[in-house]
Amino acid sequence: MWVLDPGNSSELLDRLRPHALSPDFEVVWCGEGWRALVSECHHELAASFPDYRFYAIKQKWGALAYQVRPRTVGASAEELAMVHAITERYAQRSRRICEWCGRPGSLLSDGPERMTLCSLCSEGLKSTKYPHQRPVP
Repeated sequence: MWVLDPGNSSELLDRLRPHALSPDFEVVWCGEGWRALVSECHHELAASFPDYRFYAIKQKWGALAYQVRPRTVGASAEELAMVHAITERYAQRSRRICEWCGRPGSLLSDGPERMTLCSLCSEGLKSTKYPHQRPVP
């Protein structure tokens, strides 16, 4: 799987690291096409909840899954609902953006797993496990 790692997203990972529950955090388990979504979601969460913590940031069932809590302990139902509203908005956006290149895409479930890809990346998936297109800057 293609991921956001220190080789392609070190600045973003540096901003995320203080919010990770795992001291071993080094990878966001989604493609480079969603880098901007991950960054924007982080920015919005950090603005509303400066001490937020995440368990995982990954692709799940073809959408961006930001598994997060407003803080490690003592979150109210209202805060949890706010976090859910923020992360769900980015999950919805991710269902229209190619995970690999960042261009407009749609949810595909033809293969072994669900993915949101554009038509070119989807076509490329037939011959390789990696994208043919360069990510949108």
